[in-house]
Amino acid sequence: MKLLKFADYGRFLFFAALIVFLYGTYKIIAPFIAAIMAAIVLSIVCYPVYTKINNKLKKKNISAIIVVVLLLLLITIPGIFFANTLLHEAINIYNSVGSLDLPVYSEKLKEITGLNIEFDRYLSETIKDFSNIFIQSSTNMIRFLATGFIHIFIAFFTMFFLLRDGKKLSESLKKGIPLSAYQKIRFFKGTVDRINGIFLGFLGIGIAEFLAALIGFTIFKVPNPLLWALMIAIFAYIPLLGPAAIWLPSAIYLFIQGETTSAILLAVYFGAILSFYMDNILRAQLIGKTAKIHPAVSIIGIFGGLKLFGIVGLVVGPLILSLFVLLYTLYLEENDNTKS
Repeated sequence: MKLLKFADYGRFLFFAALIVFLYGTYKIIAPFIAAIMAAIVLSIVCYPVYTKINNKLKKKNISAIIVVVLLLLLITIPGIFFANTLLHEAINIYNSVGSLDLPVYSEKLKEITGLNIEFDRYLSETIKDFSNIFIQSSTNMIRFLATGFIHIFIAFFTMFFLLRDGKKLSESLKKGIPLSAYQKIRFFKGTVDRINGIFLGFLGIGIAEFLAALIGFTIFKVPNPLLWALMIAIFAYIPLLGPAAIWLPSAIYLFIQGETTSAILLAVYFGAILSFYMDNILRAQLIGKTAKIHPAVSIIGIFGGLKLFGIVGLVVGPLILSLFVLLYTLYLEENDNTKS
């Protein structure tokens, strides 16, 4: 039996300690993984802006602070504004339900459907439920901005150092990855390209749905079309619920106002163009083209990432799956080169 040498014991203890510290590190950062991933994605997307500012100022710290502050203002100010505006609109809808002559519309529905159902009670409850959803969503958004300060601080604090020390960090990571120099270049470039592509894809779908919604709400004379079109753009990033959370109450509103034809046409327009085509087909096509990701990978990544990481998972989910595909492709190429 071969005895273990002192050096072997030292190596064993080293790896054991490494595993313990890795586990401890994971437990420490686990509550903030979503914030850290958000910082990584935002840093890569904003790095060209940081580079341009730094080339002029020649001061890394100030340049990174400028980018972080600008992005923080760009996110928080519109978020607070739309949350408050949406809250007021929802309260107005909630308060106006009592003044509607719902029994009249209930009788019309009975004539159309031939069903002896108290539609006025169901209409009143449905409208109030939708209003409550919006009120709750708005207050939750405000509460998140107030109580989620630690996560926001960690995300932007991490982003500052990633912008400032990005080159050094990437070089350090390259040294630790067991790939050839050519594969390292491909992997890092592929990662950056995919993050930028996914970000552009989601930005594109938000703009497309905003324009389509603005046209629809304007045509069908829904009050405050710009506000609701902006809300459609925000809800475009929430799978399953999506734009229907906005346009469906609008259709109900038009129907209650006696504009039955407009209500049906609005439902058909938004259901076919936004909820079916843009939310499913166009989203997968845009992300597939900008990030060069297969549509199946992007869809599975979006839903899986959303479940694991929350809203950040919309980008991180497809990214992780696409990077796995990239690594597997690099492995196959290396395996073929070894055989030849």
